[in-house]
Amino acid sequence: MNLRDRALIGALTVALIAFSVTALAPTLHSSGDAVEPNAPATTGQAYVEGVLGRATNASPFGARSAADRALVSLLFRGLVKLGPGSSIVGDLAVSWEVDGSGSTWTFHLRPDQRWQDGEPITADDVAFTIGVLSNPTYNGPGAESWRDVTATVIDSSTVALHLTTPLGGFLQAATQPIAPAHILAVVPPDQLADDPFGTQPVGSGPFRLVFLDTQRALLAAATPVEAAPGVPAGPNFATPPPTDSLASSRPTPRPDVSVPYLSTIELRYYDDVATLRADWEAGDLDAASGLPPADASELAKNQGARLVTYPGTTLLAATLDLRPRRHEFQDPSVRLGLLEAIDRDAIVRRVLDGLGTRADSLIPPSSAMFDPAVSTPVPFNLTDARKRLADAGWKVSGGSWIPKGATEPLVIELLCPEQTANPVAYGVASEVEAAWHELGLAVRLVPLPAAELLGNRLGRGDFQVAVVPLAIGLDPDVYPLLAASQTRTGGSNVAGLQDPDLDTLLVRARTPVDVDVRAAAYGELQKRLAARQYILPLAFRDDYVVFRDRVIGPVSRAVGSSGDRYWDVLTWRLADGS
Repeated sequence: MNLRDRALIGALTVALIAFSVTALAPTLHSSGDAVEPNAPATTGQAYVEGVLGRATNASPFGARSAADRALVSLLFRGLVKLGPGSSIVGDLAVSWEVDGSGSTWTFHLRPDQRWQDGEPITADDVAFTIGVLSNPTYNGPGAESWRDVTATVIDSSTVALHLTTPLGGFLQAATQPIAPAHILAVVPPDQLADDPFGTQPVGSGPFRLVFLDTQRALLAAATPVEAAPGVPAGPNFATPPPTDSLASSRPTPRPDVSVPYLSTIELRYYDDVATLRADWEAGDLDAASGLPPADASELAKNQGARLVTYPGTTLLAATLDLRPRRHEFQDPSVRLGLLEAIDRDAIVRRVLDGLGTRADSLIPPSSAMFDPAVSTPVPFNLTDARKRLADAGWKVSGGSWIPKGATEPLVIELLCPEQTANPVAYGVASEVEAAWHELGLAVRLVPLPAAELLGNRLGRGDFQVAVVPLAIGLDPDVYPLLAASQTRTGGSNVAGLQDPDLDTLLVRARTPVDVDVRAAAYGELQKRLAARQYILPLAFRDDYVVFRDRVIGPVSRAVGSSGDRYWDVLTWRLADGS
């Protein structure tokens, strides 16, 4: 399985636009071309969240922005989902098993589950979703991620997923939202990303979409029930039935089907921090998300507010061109010296405003596979950095360093995303530029639009160094990022790295299903990563939300994407019940 979205090309495209609010606002019709309701016409608890950014597509096949993916996570379910701590628990699937080779994962679906239009959820829906994602003509989110996975329907409630390459961490990938085959099977895969289903979705999640346009999204609890006398209070029994425009006929829920406390969720979209903050100060918002780190920290200082952080797995890193032609970066001591010259703790303070973690490895510290004993921290030390370059045969001359074997001073072109597209990545790149200037290197920062950065420069190997966000994932698989086989056009190994010994370690780390065996293999892999520093790890960026204290329930846990923070939304409630 090629989980390329967890490496660079697919995931970087998402990460580059994570903070963009100007490029995500094409005009949309409301869901079903309905007239926008003036206010949620329900009793119960109505939660309102301000989002810096815009959602335009609520389909698993069309969700490209962070706001899109947040909608999808509330509307759709996967075979499994995130649980407390670092656990993964069943969602559509009640149980699963994997064969001894790790190549076939068999999932058993819960009985009597239904889509929000009343149709049953079956193994055919799972097979359809995987079939789309693995179809060469499909070009939406997740394209290339599932190319080597096929699905076999065993019966209506049992499906087997076959991996060409065994992957011990596949269960994390099985959180992929499943789409309804009875609605979308007639749509060609290459048209699914832009199908009207994205604004009129039929999902399976705890909420259903009532209305979506460029200003807001309105969601209602999908299967509300009356409070049951004599039954202990809990998410299954907390939400009153809807009325008027939000009401629709629903299958009678089973007693074990959880229903959220919140009767509605309204997501209001903003183009700028000032407008969002004004609505917050007016008391119109229960939460705020998508803010730059400093703005989120400042807003959380208000009385009655708090900041909930979700340890992230998006790595800000400096990727070097390691092809043989770029001889100046071939020596691991040089790469280590370049890393020593960067004050990564200062990056966390100044750029992330403390909402992140210094990176000492490509493996997130929140991952069970991270081994701090072998991922030795590299301290910030300009003196040692200069000595490493000198010991590697570099010489200071002409306002920069002359690499060993070269005749001219080195001038580094440092690529990064444009500030408007990703201010965090741009800020990190600016810190790297300043650090290497202090080291004595000539560096020129070059911000680029996403398409040019990805397709014209990184994708073609036309670069020296680039500071980019890498979506590593909760169960990290860095094989696509570093393996020699991934250097082909469109592959994720844009550094052009060729290291047979590393390839062996990468395969050993990604394939075992047994957790202890995997952890030992990851330990050996991290030893080599620490010694060679193929990619310079800088910081892991957290996800975070500012909540009013009246919002009870959100609990921090490590997340892999923006939508993951809704992992416990069934428990959220408002303290005063309004």
